[in-house]
Amino acid sequence: MMKRFFFFLILFHSSCQLFDQPEKVPSFIHIDSFSLNIDNNNQGTSSEKITDAWIYINGNLEGVYELPSTIPLHYEGYKNLLIYPGIKRNGIAADRKKYPFYLPYDASTSLIPDSIIEINPTTQYEEDLYFWIEDFEDPQHKFESHSTSQAGITIISSPENHLFEGDAGVITMDSSQYYCEIRTNELDFNQFPKNLNIPAYIELNYANNFPFTLGILHKDASLPAYQKQSLITMLPTYEDSVIWNKTYLYLPDATNFFTSATEFDLYISITNENLDNEIKVLFDNFKVIFRQ
Repeated sequence: MMKRFFFFLILFHSSCQLFDQPEKVPSFIHIDSFSLNIDNNNQGTSSEKITDAWIYINGNLEGVYELPSTIPLHYEGYKNLLIYPGIKRNGIAADRKKYPFYLPYDASTSLIPDSIIEINPTTQYEEDLYFWIEDFEDPQHKFESHSTSQAGITIISSPENHLFEGDAGVITMDSSQYYCEIRTNELDFNQFPKNLNIPAYIELNYANNFPFTLGILHKDASLPAYQKQSLITMLPTYEDSVIWNKTYLYLPDATNFFTSATEFDLYISITNENLDNEIKVLFDNFKVIFRQ
């Protein structure tokens, strides 16, 4: 009986050693935000809305963290740290993606248990991208009013309009104007990818006190005129004082439905169903980006 009790004590002691090992103290990194560096003027503004950091250690994904964030890592010593900039695709919190056109931040970092290391990651656009940019800094903009439109877009520069960067485009409407539609006319847009897995994005800074719709125009040999397909309707960012937002819109969400299309363009429309007054929609830094 004594031998069995002694054996039980040894087994119990061994089990405690096996299962009650102290947890390893993590190392920490802290990231406030990403910075976007622009390589040349053809890439437009450095405005960004990077919301997340995709963290890789030695090639292994450790997690996706909303910024700013203090991130625990169960490593110590010098490790390869790769941080990809993340966005909310189409502005949807549940659709978080690595932005495919921003390069990752790549560094060798010494991780120290129970210590916080400040990381200030930077990114830039990858090479060989196609950029179409309308920043409204030239006297003439690249949008045309449709024949059905009762309002158009103009360029404004006065500071009292609470502009984002330099000049901006603005659509204003009152109760006498029911419909506004402006369109692009760009041959290069015919190269929009039609595969849902091939990225193409619109980046846009905007401020609006009334909803507007952004969509694609598509045409093929069987269609005598452009057909419209809505991509997204943007809800107001403000009521009284102008508030700007930035979004990343995924073009293949619309273009993938039209695999036979030979021509594409973009449109923006506003329908003033209640005949409201003082409608104001501001645009800046309109970019269309895809791989060449």
